[in-house]
Amino acid sequence: MNRIKGLLYGIISSSTFGLIPLFALPVIQRGIGVDSVMIYRFGISALVLGIWLLFRQHELKVTVKELLTLTVLGIFYSLTALLLTTSYLYISSGVATTIHFLYPVAVTLVMILFFREKVSFPLILAILMAISGVYLLCNNSAGGTIHLKGFMMVLVTVVTYALYIVGVNKSCVQQMDGLKMTFYVLFVGTVVFGVNLLVKGIALDPVPDIQTGINLLLLALIPTLVSDFTLILSVQHLGSTTTAVLGCMEPLTAVVMGFLFLHEELGLWQFGGMFLILFAVSIVILASSKEGFSLKSLIPAGWWKLERK
Repeated sequence: MNRIKGLLYGIISSSTFGLIPLFALPVIQRGIGVDSVMIYRFGISALVLGIWLLFRQHELKVTVKELLTLTVLGIFYSLTALLLTTSYLYISSGVATTIHFLYPVAVTLVMILFFREKVSFPLILAILMAISGVYLLCNNSAGGTIHLKGFMMVLVTVVTYALYIVGVNKSCVQQMDGLKMTFYVLFVGTVVFGVNLLVKGIALDPVPDIQTGINLLLLALIPTLVSDFTLILSVQHLGSTTTAVLGCMEPLTAVVMGFLFLHEELGLWQFGGMFLILFAVSIVILASSKEGFSLKSLIPAGWWKLERK
């Protein structure tokens, strides 16, 4: 039952995270800079969750060791968000997404090298299929030039996001209540982005209208608060590697939302990528079941009977 919950949390987390362009792009188009978008995104989510936890009289006490760990995790998470978004200014979002999705490989390597985790063949197969699917999903005929600065930024996010996922699973806060951990991660992120504004000497851009404010609120609640909370729960139930593979739903959701609401085009490459991603997620789900994964489980039972005849 815990693994089923973990799979559900992982899919919800990655799917809601993929909604970022749907809410963020209209805000940026209204003249709010990326740095300001980040502090609104993390600040609102931390404030809403903090008020909710205080209203519910939720325990927020942490030890010094836990606070230091949560600070490091918050820095990893916020750096991932900042660098990935900023990299779009230098390289195409498709190239950035493809490079960023190397993080399941990084998670797997960290778990094998430092924690001696045994990774099954189905999971390795799912990782390879997911990466291939993301590559096809983000492929476009126009291509994209590789700017060294943008490439290095998104390459750093592979490491920071992998360390964040592993840290949630293997640090002293692994058993911490999910809501409490989410609050501290988002709060640290707010501080990081506040310091970022101060260092750059940039003023916080004002919200120009109600619609932009609604988009910022949705950006803070759905692909930030809900996504990070369910990510933490998924890691706690499934572990780092499986949760990382389920992250392939992020670009899939982003592309589908772009097609439905932002009038972006879908080609043959994108449909091929969708198929590979959904197939990879199916493998993860089957591998997490009591029966385990086998190629036979992917083929209807009737087909096997026909073959025997």
